[in-house]
Amino acid sequence: MELKEIKCGSCGHVNPPGTQLCQSCGKMINSDYDKKKIKDLMRYDGSAIRSKTRSKSIFDKIWIFFTSIKVGVTIILIIAIAASIGTIFPQEYFIPVGVDPLQYYTEHYGTLGRLYYELGFHNLYSSWWFIVLIGMLALSLIAASIDRGVPLFKSLKNQRAKKHPTFYKRQRLNLHQENAGQTEAVIEGFKKKGYKVKSDGNHHLLEKGRLSRWGPYINHTGLILLLFGSMLRFFPGMYVDELVYITEGDTVQLPETEGQYYVENNDFIVDIYEEDAGTVFDETVQRTNEVITSNYQTDITFYENENVDVIGAQPDLQKVEDYSIRVNHPYSFDQFELYQSSYDNSQMKSMTFQLEDSGGETVGEPFTVMLDDPERTYEVGEGMEVNMRAYAPDFLEIDENGALISATPVATNPAFVFEVNDGDSSELSLLQIMLSTDITQDNEYNVRFVENENHWATVLTLKKDLTLPIIATGFGIFLIGLFIGSYINHRRIWINDENGFSISAHTNKNYFGLKKEIDPVLEENGYDAIFDRDAKDFDEGVIIGEEK
Repeated sequence: MELKEIKCGSCGHVNPPGTQLCQSCGKMINSDYDKKKIKDLMRYDGSAIRSKTRSKSIFDKIWIFFTSIKVGVTIILIIAIAASIGTIFPQEYFIPVGVDPLQYYTEHYGTLGRLYYELGFHNLYSSWWFIVLIGMLALSLIAASIDRGVPLFKSLKNQRAKKHPTFYKRQRLNLHQENAGQTEAVIEGFKKKGYKVKSDGNHHLLEKGRLSRWGPYINHTGLILLLFGSMLRFFPGMYVDELVYITEGDTVQLPETEGQYYVENNDFIVDIYEEDAGTVFDETVQRTNEVITSNYQTDITFYENENVDVIGAQPDLQKVEDYSIRVNHPYSFDQFELYQSSYDNSQMKSMTFQLEDSGGETVGEPFTVMLDDPERTYEVGEGMEVNMRAYAPDFLEIDENGALISATPVATNPAFVFEVNDGDSSELSLLQIMLSTDITQDNEYNVRFVENENHWATVLTLKKDLTLPIIATGFGIFLIGLFIGSYINHRRIWINDENGFSISAHTNKNYFGLKKEIDPVLEENGYDAIFDRDAKDFDEGVIIGEEK
């Protein structure tokens, strides 16, 4: 059934389909609407809302879905529940660096951990379904704002002073008296209170605080910007938050910089508070004997690659500057910032061994194996030589061919096959941490572990956030809208002195304050206090009556 325009029987104005109150005189013109729903009628001044009047096409149904307040609230609840579930286990960002996420969640949290990973909760805010929810919420806000904001804008922009008598009776605050001689004085009294006046003969519209009606829509604009900024973080180049692991002495390429920038870790420093150092921690250090760190610092050299635009060329690193990165004192460059995040000294750098004979006597000098780049042969003296036949940085198992299998290339659990050669004969032994196994029988020599030295590595966080200005702007707009919607009231007063003195008033909130503002002006000019329909017992049918 096609919706038709509605012609007002009182003033003859032609209104769009679905209009409840005549846009010209304010008379109720839609007989299908409940005449007692005063607040609903005045919310948009009786204007037609698209989602309430059209439902034929697929587009209409989609529009109705996204403009529904219930749908918007449901999406918000789903997002809130998802965010809550995302806090049950740590996000991937907080698990140890280099660990396989699936293995980590399964080993630590069992089946629930695996499900947590499979559903994307481990990286919640970048999971596809969470982004879809954010997008749906943004669409809901946009659609609802257009659906209700456009009719409201039109009705407020084109509102007229002349209203039908039933319009006056329908308002919550209304009054009619026979004496109309003080109309001008009443209007002047309201002008002093900040009301703007629009007149049409004997009909007058007094209004102030219209901005209040736009508070929710300003809120929506701010929220849409917030959501838009959040979604932009998933576009390449807009947001970077990466961990950079650099061992002392190493130079690494910074991720997300397309090979343009490199950083060398010259030194990593950990300072602690000493007893009697004259700091606020003196008492704590003396009482608990705990080590309290005063500073984490990475001394870096920053390089720029001059050959970044030359395809296939080796990096030509040109030093830019030296800098000391400390906690909350990042190094800034080209929209990026490098923050001190943490450190690691769990990775072994070297292991020192001593050759002993079967009687436990030392033979020759200790030899040191550099685990990152081990040598194949070690001369220990006294005609003895130790050859490394096999090496696994992170020993896992021995395969069927007798080869050592390493789980990772990182030296966290090294294992060796050493050959000891005295010039006449040789013997083999498998050496692991805390364990030595002879491969050949009746070995005369034993390779004993003496000590190890670990790498000091710094963990930096590379950050770039081009969305922050958008998010900050959205948040600021949201706060402005919240203030406008909370502390400003849209107040309108209609006065008609054609047949006596009639006055009615409407506000989007705080009728008590509006009545308190109106009554003194009326009483100063000899009128009664305005009548509040919600404060009295009355017959609804008598007040509203039938529309004539």
